[in-house]
Amino acid sequence: MAFSNIDISDSYWETLDITKDDIEFIYTYLLEKETPHPSDQLAKALIIERMRIEHETLKAKQLKNGKIYMPKLEFEIGDKVQFPAKNWLSGKVVEIRSGKNPEYSNFDVMTVELENGKTQQFAANLEDHQLNQISSAIKEVTDDDHNLTFENYGMAIIAKLEKKLEENKDLVRIGENWFPKSLLIDFNVGHLNLAEAVLDMNDGGPLAVDSLIEQIDIESDDSTELVRFSLNYALQQDPRFDDVGASGKVEWFLNRLEPEYVREIPLQLQYKPIDYDRALLSKDMIKVEQRIDDELIEPLPEFGPKIPKKEVTIVLSYPHWRVGSIPLTPSTRPFFPTALESPRVKVTFIDANGERISAWVVRPFNYVYGLRNWFEELELIPGSIIKIKPGNKPGEVHIEAEKKRSNREWIRTLLIGADGGVVYATLKQTITADFNERMVISVPATEALDQLWEARSTNPRSIEDVVINTMNELGKLNPQGNVHAIELYAAVNCIYRCPPGLVFSILATNPEFTPVGDLYYHLSENS
Repeated sequence: MAFSNIDISDSYWETLDITKDDIEFIYTYLLEKETPHPSDQLAKALIIERMRIEHETLKAKQLKNGKIYMPKLEFEIGDKVQFPAKNWLSGKVVEIRSGKNPEYSNFDVMTVELENGKTQQFAANLEDHQLNQISSAIKEVTDDDHNLTFENYGMAIIAKLEKKLEENKDLVRIGENWFPKSLLIDFNVGHLNLAEAVLDMNDGGPLAVDSLIEQIDIESDDSTELVRFSLNYALQQDPRFDDVGASGKVEWFLNRLEPEYVREIPLQLQYKPIDYDRALLSKDMIKVEQRIDDELIEPLPEFGPKIPKKEVTIVLSYPHWRVGSIPLTPSTRPFFPTALESPRVKVTFIDANGERISAWVVRPFNYVYGLRNWFEELELIPGSIIKIKPGNKPGEVHIEAEKKRSNREWIRTLLIGADGGVVYATLKQTITADFNERMVISVPATEALDQLWEARSTNPRSIEDVVINTMNELGKLNPQGNVHAIELYAAVNCIYRCPPGLVFSILATNPEFTPVGDLYYHLSENS
C-alpha cells in the first residue's frame, strides 16, 4: 500500500527563521517541563513542533481542497478534488462522460481543471484500479523523521535558536542550559556569602555547584536540576564569582583569588595599537607574519589550516616567555576549552613526564597563563619551541618542549649595559630544547630588563627609535650588518610589545633601512 506523506523540503530547514512563535513555544515548553534544558534538546523540541505544525497544515489543506482522488469514487461536475499522486495538486471537475474500454466494465471519465492551469482527464467510478489502494491518510511523523532532521540540520538550527534566545530577557542561560527567569529559586546574599566562604577555604576554587550546595546545606523541595541552575544564576550575577569551567561544565572561582595576570594584562604583553598601512607590506612579509605565533596578528583566512591540526608547535617570544604564557591564535585556540559566559577558563596542562600544570585561558587578552615555573624547570629561553596537542579529557592539554640534548651553543644574548641600555652579544649558552634560529635570544638579566620595561612604561620611546636602535645593535653581530625581519621583530619585543606587521611596515617605509633580499635589511650608510 502506498502512503501520502508530509513533504518538508531541504530548503525549508536550510532557510528556517526562528520566529516569535517559536520562542513562545520554547518558553512554554520549559514552563511545562519545569527543568532547565540545553540548546540541543530545545532545538529537537522545536523540530518536532515544526513538523507537527506542517503535518496539521497538510491535513487541513487536504480537507479544504476537496475529495481525495481514488478511481473507485463517483464525482459530479463542480466537485473539488485533490490528487495525492501529484503532490496533492487540486482541481475542479468540469465535465463527466462515459468511458469505453473493453478491459473494464462501466466507468466514467472526468475532465478536471487543475490549479496549475492545465486540464487533465481521470477515471472515476472504476472499482478495479491500483490507485484505489492509496491511503487517504497522511502518514504520521515518527521519531526517525525527527532524528534524521536533527542529524542533518540540528547544528544550524541550534545556532539560530541560541541567537534568538539570547535576545529574550525572560530566559536565562547557564552553561548549555536555559530556563525562564521567573521560575528560578531566589538565593539571598546570605547564601552567596556562604558560597564565598566555602571557595575561600578551597583556595578560591574551582568548585562545581554541587559541592557548594552540599557545603552550604541548601534544602529545597524543588528538583536538583532547578536548585543547581538557580544557584549558578545567582553566582553568575555576583561579581565576586567567576565561572571558569570549560564549555558545558560550570565551575566557580573567587575573582579576587585569581592570579594577577589572569585579571590584568602584564606589562610585557601590553600593546597600545599604532596605526600602520598593511598595504605597504610585501607578499613575503605577509607570508612570514602569518606564520609567527603572536596573538596581535590579524589572521588571514588564506593562510589558516584547511583542516584542524592534531598538534601545533609554538615558538616562544620574549613577552610570553617572561610572563609564562602562550598566545591564543587561530592555530592554538582549538586546543583550549572556552566557557560560554566567563572570559577566564581553568585548564590543566600535562607535560611529557605526566606533571599536571594548572593554567588559565584568558580570552580577553588572548593568551593562556600559568607556565612560568614550567619554562624555568625546563630551562627554556625566548625562541624555544614547544608543542601542544589535545588531552584525553575536556579541559586538559598535553604540552612538551622539542627535545634537544643539553649543550652549549653560540646564541644571541641580550645584556643591559652600565648605562641601562640594551646591547647584544653572541655568547655561549646552555640549551636544553630545540629553538627557532631567527627568534632565539638568551636573556640572563631578566630583573634588569624588567626595570627597563617599568621605566619605559612611564616614559615611552617612539617605535621607530626602538626599531632603529635594535637594528643597530643586532647589526653589530653580523660582518655585513644584515638583520632578518623576524630577528628584528623578536628583538624589538624584548623591550617593546608590538605585532610583527608594525615592525615590517617600518622596514618597508623608513629610509633608514635598506633591503638586501630575502627579508634581510641593514641600516643605510647615512644612519
